[in-house]
Amino acid sequence: MLVKYRDSFQKIVMGLLSFIPGLKDIDRINHELEWYATNDDRNLYLQKNESGDFIGLVGVEKQDHYLMIHHLAFIPQQQTEANESDIFDSLANYYPDLQMMGTIETTPALARWEKTKNEKQEH
Repeated sequence: MLVKYRDSFQKIVMGLLSFIPGLKDIDRINHELEWYATNDDRNLYLQKNESGDFIGLVGVEKQDHYLMIHHLAFIPQQQTEANESDIFDSLANYYPDLQMMGTIETTPALARWEKTKNEKQEH
């Protein structure tokens, strides 16, 4: 289940963002949080598991015809294709009219999800 970012989640989000290579520095993490906060078309969503624990996050930017996936992070033991798929499935439901696109970093996970989705549709 995805939950939209709120200020009360800041420390959780900062911890999850720190798992992304290149975002280890606290100033860089704060810069990313500010970037999402300055535009209503940019959102951070946290993923909760069945127990209600936050296990991952996704950062998106809504454009005219697509949804750019900027960040995707999980706590290490929850970095699975199933959890990636859950996030992308939820985003596809939230933004049904938008094509999802990834950055260099997020495209491999998005491509795995699209491949699995296409294989399921073929069967």
